Amino acid sequence: MKFWLPLMALLLWQGPVQAHPHVWVDMVVTALFSEGKVNALQEDWWFDEDFTATVLGDIRKLKGVAAARPQPLTDAEIDRLKKQAFANLANYAYFTHVWRDAQPVAIGKEVTSFAAHMEGGRLSYRFTVTLAEPIDPRQHRLRIGIWDDSYYVDVGPAKGGAAALEGDGAEGCQAKLVDDKDHPLYFGAVIPKVIAVSCAKG
Repeated sequence: MKFWLPLMALLLWQGPVQAHPHVWVDMVVTALFSEGKVNALQEDWWFDEDFTATVLGDIRKLKGVAAARPQPLTDAEIDRLKKQAFANLANYAYFTHVWRDAQPVAIGKEVTSFAAHMEGGRLSYRFTVTLAEPIDPRQHRLRIGIWDDSYYVDVGPAKGGAAALEGDGAEGCQAKLVDDKDHPLYFGAVIPKVIAVSCAKG
């Protein structure tokens, strides 16, 4: 069975009465700086336990308790996850939305440093996406949002902090979660959170 998360997000969406999340993801985004500009985002995702069991059952060809055991992923299983599951998310920009001021900024189709592991009973991804053009948060307003427009997948900030900064030029900058009233989801029923990156001007 091919990975169905983004595909089902489109197929099962049936309008405002019936649509609701079927998959839950906690995330942390780290804005990566180089020479004072953000040029990439490292994303950490943790899937809910039910979805984890479904995916593990698929890649391990097991069912029930055996599939859900939180044993470490093998290299072969990680490779299957990347090819059968993760790679298809490129068609949805990995649910990643970036704005410089009010203008959307594209991200690259290919990611770097993909990794997957089990954390307790939950499947976790870590990967890095590159921005089509670096953004200087000292000169522009930078906003980063991670969500599925169909609202089939509920992506939200992980407890304890969902935003971080790293790299050359991150000094004097901060990242915080704010409501994004400019991009309401689900016919306005959901106001998503975005990461606002700002820096003190030198």
